[in-house]
Amino acid sequence: MMFRTVSRRPALAVVTVAAAIALAGCGSSSNGVGPTSSGGASVAAVSSVSPAAGRFQMDPVAEAFVDAWNDRDATSMVNLFPADGVLVDDTRTFRGHQEIRSFAEPEVTGYTIKVLSVEERRADGQKILVEVNRNSGGGFRASFDFTIADGRIPRANLQYA
Repeated sequence: MMFRTVSRRPALAVVTVAAAIALAGCGSSSNGVGPTSSGGASVAAVSSVSPAAGRFQMDPVAEAFVDAWNDRDATSMVNLFPADGVLVDDTRTFRGHQEIRSFAEPEVTGYTIKVLSVEERRADGQKILVEVNRNSGGGFRASFDFTIADGRIPRANLQYA
């Protein structure tokens, strides 16, 4: 009697392809998750992580805010806001470049930000979930909600979980 070893890899490939086809048939919403009436979505739209860049599919302005923070660049962060921009940090409100700079300078030197997910995409902005890490250790989660217009942030609302 002769026994033949059967590889399970072809079966796994079939299951993977079947799952991808099923997901593609579900469609994609504006935030890359869930169904819409716009038809099929690519498998890449199922994930909010850009495989090529290894980054979340963030609005470039929101991404520039996070990058400025992590680069410890308060000036670049402030310049993302128009002169009359508003930044709400939990219960404190900062209006205009001078006040936003008074927020930014200590924050960018004391903390780093790690984007966990894009929570919401809107025509006028984006909300992201982040992990805020103290340079001295420890951290917490926060929701950063950006209103974006003409490549600037007229309003940012940072709320801590």
